[in-house]
Amino acid sequence: MFGAGAEIIAIEDSDTVGWAESATTFGEVNFRSAQTFVDNVLSELGTRQMSLLHIQVHGSPGGVAFGPDWVSSSSFGSYRALLGRLTSKFEADSWVDLRACEVGQNLPLLRQFRSLWNVAIIAGRGLQSNILDANMGFYQIIDSAGREFQSFGAPPWVRYNGARRASRAITSRLGF
Repeated sequence: MFGAGAEIIAIEDSDTVGWAESATTFGEVNFRSAQTFVDNVLSELGTRQMSLLHIQVHGSPGGVAFGPDWVSSSSFGSYRALLGRLTSKFEADSWVDLRACEVGQNLPLLRQFRSLWNVAIIAGRGLQSNILDANMGFYQIIDSAGREFQSFGAPPWVRYNGARRASRAITSRLGF
């Protein structure tokens, strides 16, 4: 469903939840603010493009927390330029998996991320367990064309898969 670009897992690790997620993941990018999120993802990518970006942060129906930086539909404009630095790093048909509690209930915010990055967005509408790779509610999906729908599960090409990540890391770093 998408290209062979890099698969990045970005984890906000300033608390015990983020630390535990980081301890159970390999090859992740850690961050503690919106600025370090963007800087560290760009640093990890170098000249490579990405097809899949997992963003593991705390969330609610109101928005998501990049450490102390609260990104909501009303504050999105304040972060647009910073987050927009990632736009050119996505391949065509890329996905962003916003792995945060209940943020899938915030369609205006998901639409803003989709529009800024020109990617498909998926986010859970219930409580999120990134260690178990599950959301306890339906998933809200907005595809790259802007069509909106809900699904009981995440598509297999978005779900965390260690073997796929390792394979993509090797091939993308080698330029394949």
